[in-house]
Amino acid sequence: FFFSKQNKKKPSKHQYSSLVDKHNLAHSTQRKKSTAIRAINQEFIDESTIFKTPPLDKANITPVVPEGFLSFKVFTPKMLGSKQQQVVSDIIQSFRKPHPLLFPLTQRTFEPNELFELIKTDAEITAKILKAVNSSMFSVQKPITDIHHAIIYMGVGKVKSIALQCTMNKGVKFTDKAQNEAYNKLWKASYLASSFCLLFAKETGENNPAELATHCLLSYLGDLAILSYKPSLASYYLGNFTLFERTKVFQASLGINSAIIGKFLAQQWQLPLSIESGIEHSILPLTNSMASSDIPDDKLRQLLLCYLACRLGDLVAFNGLNEVPALENVSFESLGKVEFYYTQKNIQNTDFTKINLIVAKPDFRKRINKIISKIN
Repeated sequence: FFFSKQNKKKPSKHQYSSLVDKHNLAHSTQRKKSTAIRAINQEFIDESTIFKTPPLDKANITPVVPEGFLSFKVFTPKMLGSKQQQVVSDIIQSFRKPHPLLFPLTQRTFEPNELFELIKTDAEITAKILKAVNSSMFSVQKPITDIHHAIIYMGVGKVKSIALQCTMNKGVKFTDKAQNEAYNKLWKASYLASSFCLLFAKETGENNPAELATHCLLSYLGDLAILSYKPSLASYYLGNFTLFERTKVFQASLGINSAIIGKFLAQQWQLPLSIESGIEHSILPLTNSMASSDIPDDKLRQLLLCYLACRLGDLVAFNGLNEVPALENVSFESLGKVEFYYTQKNIQNTDFTKINLIVAKPDFRKRINKIISKIN
């Protein structure tokens, strides 16, 4: 899933043969994606225009920008017509009401004893948290038998993140196998994104790392609601699709995207305005529109940080990444995914170049890979 920098030499015969094999595999993947598209309501969509496998670059093997990406626009709430507004309403109304603990958990940061006192008020959530922390995901040496122990052992940030996921996941039951599998991948991506963001935020010196980690976790709300509303879209979380491909399909088939749904859910649930705004703009860095936004510079840096954490979580959960290799920076060329096409430009525009120095540190990469190894 990652591409190292290549020199300008022509690939050897053996290397080129291997690359052709990979390209043929890409064609096979695209055929599977085309098949998945046919399962979707065709009211807005023309599947022939969505995915076309780009040609193999024989002279210099580098990531190739998918057709249509450079002109792609992410829909915003202001762009919705009456038909799309009705879709939003239908999705929100069909989604379950939030757990009572969700609101207080998103209000502020907590001291260990404060978080303990809040969580222990709900026996069901308490049981779910203990089940999660004792799972193979965390590989604890001795069983954790109470929330206080969990907070001391794992830290306030991790336990709060697990508690938030438990409140988001309460009552979610899918009978469709693919839908349930997609839901589990979303759970994994959201947890990883939150954990990665906590690391990024602390390394970059942000004054609210726990809040940003919460933003990352809740940025997947829209995906959960869309998956719940339309089970046939589960294939887009299971078939090695990118954020760009998922967003393009959702906008074409439903007229909305996950950020729009997440924003209106946060609004209806009366979550803090900062979280609502963070969700609304969560996929803005996918396109070349950050520079033209009216978001303050400090918020743009935080938005970019959350975006990078979520995309890294996606690579692990949806694309099967097992380990982050050594990187010089966070870019399309080094990561090989179109979600990072504008990353370096956005990093320069927001004066956030220190993020490149951080990801290049071997110790930081080890900490990232330790989180990945625990959940894979």
